[in-house]
Amino acid sequence: MMKKIITAWFFLLVLAVPVLAVTEEEITANLNCPDQGGCTMIAIDCTCPSALELKDKVRAMLDQGLSEKQIYNKLVAEYGKGVLATPPKEGFDWIVWLALPAGVIVGGVVVYKISRKRMDENEEFELEYEKFLQEREKHE
Repeated sequence: MMKKIITAWFFLLVLAVPVLAVTEEEITANLNCPDQGGCTMIAIDCTCPSALELKDKVRAMLDQGLSEKQIYNKLVAEYGKGVLATPPKEGFDWIVWLALPAGVIVGGVVVYKISRKRMDENEEFELEYEKFLQEREKHE
């Protein structure tokens, strides 16, 4: 029985460790190129010297055993919030996260109202047309 428990724990640990480990690619995919010359690429795809330097820094921090959050915090301290590809969900940056869903909702309401108004106009036209046909039948 004890062997089964140890075997189960071993497999759980072996399967869980790769999930918990963060890679250089995962981190650099969430970072902008820190090049001040106007580069707008994500660091993982960029070949600028500054992006290559950033990748080396991330690799060194991972080798030191720093967590993903610690790496992001150090990079933000060094380069500023602009190095993050997605704004953090705090403070004024919440507007960015709320703008898209709010825009979709407002847009949906506007489209609904416009289509509803047009449906009402069509219904009025149909009623008027039916009255016209009924009056025409009376006169014939």
